[in-house]
Amino acid sequence: MRNILLYPITILCFFYKVQSQEIIFPLEEDSIVKKLIFQKKEIDFEEYESNYYTIQLYYGNYAIAREILDDFKTNYPEWESKIIFETPNYKVQVGNFKNYYVSLNKLSQIKKKYPSAFLLKLKL
Repeated sequence: MRNILLYPITILCFFYKVQSQEIIFPLEEDSIVKKLIFQKKEIDFEEYESNYYTIQLYYGNYAIAREILDDFKTNYPEWESKIIFETPNYKVQVGNFKNYYVSLNKLSQIKKKYPSAFLLKLKL
Protein backbone atom coordinates (compact mmCIF):
# COMPACT_ATOMS: atom_id res chain seq x y z
CA MET A 1 0.00 0.00 0.00
CA ARG A 2 2.84 2.29 0.86
CA ASN A 3 4.50 1.65 -2.52
CA ILE A 4 1.27 2.41 -4.34
CA LEU A 5 1.14 5.90 -2.82
CA LEU A 6 4.87 6.54 -2.95
CA TYR A 7 5.26 5.78 -6.63
CA PRO A 8 2.75 8.42 -7.98
CA ILE A 9 3.95 11.04 -5.51
CA THR A 10 7.58 10.49 -6.60
CA ILE A 11 6.64 10.80 -10.25
CA LEU A 12 4.65 13.98 -9.61
CA CYS A 13 7.54 15.53 -7.68
CA PHE A 14 10.00 14.59 -10.41
CA PHE A 15 7.95 16.09 -13.23
CA TYR A 16 6.96 19.18 -11.30
CA LYS A 17 9.90 21.21 -12.63
CA VAL A 18 9.97 19.76 -16.13
CA GLN A 19 8.98 22.27 -18.79
CA SER A 20 8.09 21.70 -22.37
CA GLN A 21 10.45 22.74 -25.07
CA GLU A 22 9.82 26.05 -26.75
CA ILE A 23 10.64 26.43 -30.40
CA ILE A 24 10.97 29.88 -31.81
CA PHE A 25 10.15 29.68 -35.47
CA PRO A 26 10.53 32.95 -37.32
CA LEU A 27 7.85 33.28 -39.95
CA GLU A 28 9.08 35.10 -42.98
CA GLU A 29 6.61 35.93 -45.70
CA ASP A 30 7.85 35.88 -49.21
CA SER A 31 7.76 39.27 -50.93
CA ILE A 32 6.08 37.69 -53.96
CA VAL A 33 3.20 36.51 -51.77
CA LYS A 34 2.81 40.00 -50.32
CA LYS A 35 2.76 41.52 -53.81
CA LEU A 36 0.19 39.01 -55.04
CA ILE A 37 -2.07 39.63 -52.06
CA PHE A 38 -1.81 43.38 -52.60
CA GLN A 39 -2.61 43.01 -56.32
CA LYS A 40 -5.59 40.78 -55.54
CA LYS A 41 -6.98 43.39 -53.15
CA GLU A 42 -6.56 46.13 -55.77
CA ILE A 43 -8.27 44.06 -58.47
CA ASP A 44 -11.16 43.18 -56.17
CA PHE A 45 -11.60 46.84 -55.21
CA GLU A 46 -11.56 47.96 -58.86
CA GLU A 47 -14.05 45.23 -59.75
CA TYR A 48 -16.35 46.30 -56.90
CA GLU A 49 -16.12 49.97 -57.86
CA SER A 50 -16.81 49.38 -61.55
CA ASN A 51 -19.83 47.06 -61.11
CA TYR A 52 -23.30 48.19 -60.19
CA TYR A 53 -26.86 46.96 -60.48
CA THR A 54 -29.77 48.68 -62.15
CA ILE A 55 -33.38 47.72 -62.79
CA GLN A 56 -34.64 47.68 -66.37
CA LEU A 57 -38.33 48.39 -66.82
CA TYR A 58 -38.70 48.39 -70.60
CA TYR A 59 -36.89 47.67 -73.85
CA GLY A 60 -38.53 48.84 -77.07
CA ASN A 61 -39.66 51.92 -78.99
CA TYR A 62 -39.18 55.49 -77.79
CA ALA A 63 -42.84 56.48 -77.35
CA ILE A 64 -43.62 53.66 -74.93
CA ALA A 65 -40.25 54.09 -73.18
CA ARG A 66 -41.00 57.79 -72.60
CA GLU A 67 -44.48 56.95 -71.31
CA ILE A 68 -43.12 54.34 -68.87
CA LEU A 69 -40.38 56.71 -67.69
CA ASP A 70 -42.88 59.52 -67.02
CA ASP A 71 -45.18 57.13 -65.18
CA PHE A 72 -42.27 55.83 -63.10
CA LYS A 73 -41.15 59.36 -62.19
CA THR A 74 -44.62 60.21 -60.91
CA ASN A 75 -44.78 57.01 -58.81
CA TYR A 76 -41.16 57.06 -57.58
CA PRO A 77 -39.89 60.68 -57.75
CA GLU A 78 -36.87 60.03 -55.48
CA TRP A 79 -35.39 57.37 -57.78
CA GLU A 80 -32.79 58.00 -60.44
CA SER A 81 -34.25 57.02 -63.83
CA LYS A 82 -33.10 57.33 -67.44
CA ILE A 83 -33.70 56.28 -71.02
CA ILE A 84 -30.76 54.69 -72.82
CA PHE A 85 -30.62 54.21 -76.57
CA GLU A 86 -29.22 50.93 -77.84
CA THR A 87 -29.70 50.42 -81.57
CA PRO A 88 -32.55 50.10 -82.54
CA ASN A 89 -34.41 50.22 -79.20
CA TYR A 90 -34.65 52.29 -76.04
CA LYS A 91 -34.19 51.03 -72.48
CA VAL A 92 -35.79 52.47 -69.36
CA GLN A 93 -33.42 51.86 -66.45
CA VAL A 94 -33.88 52.96 -62.86
CA GLY A 95 -31.69 52.95 -59.78
CA ASN A 96 -27.97 52.60 -59.33
CA PHE A 97 -27.11 50.04 -56.65
CA LYS A 98 -23.77 48.67 -55.44
CA ASN A 99 -25.27 45.97 -53.25
CA TYR A 100 -26.95 43.00 -54.92
CA TYR A 101 -29.37 42.33 -52.06
CA VAL A 102 -30.51 45.94 -51.83
CA SER A 103 -31.18 45.91 -55.56
CA LEU A 104 -33.22 42.69 -55.22
CA ASN A 105 -35.29 44.29 -52.48
CA LYS A 106 -35.96 47.35 -54.65
CA LEU A 107 -36.78 45.10 -57.62
CA SER A 108 -39.43 43.29 -55.58
CA GLN A 109 -40.99 46.68 -54.73
CA ILE A 110 -41.04 47.76 -58.37
CA LYS A 111 -42.37 44.42 -59.69
CA LYS A 112 -45.70 45.16 -58.02
CA LYS A 113 -46.27 48.02 -60.48
CA TYR A 114 -44.00 46.88 -63.35
CA PRO A 115 -44.08 43.05 -63.49
CA SER A 116 -41.70 42.82 -66.46
CA ALA A 117 -38.88 44.62 -64.59
CA PHE A 118 -35.62 42.74 -64.13
CA LEU A 119 -32.18 43.27 -62.61
CA LEU A 120 -29.08 44.07 -64.66
CA LYS A 121 -25.44 43.97 -63.61
CA LEU A 122 -23.51 46.67 -65.46
CA LYS A 123 -19.94 47.94 -65.60
CA LEU A 124 -19.02 51.60 -65.65
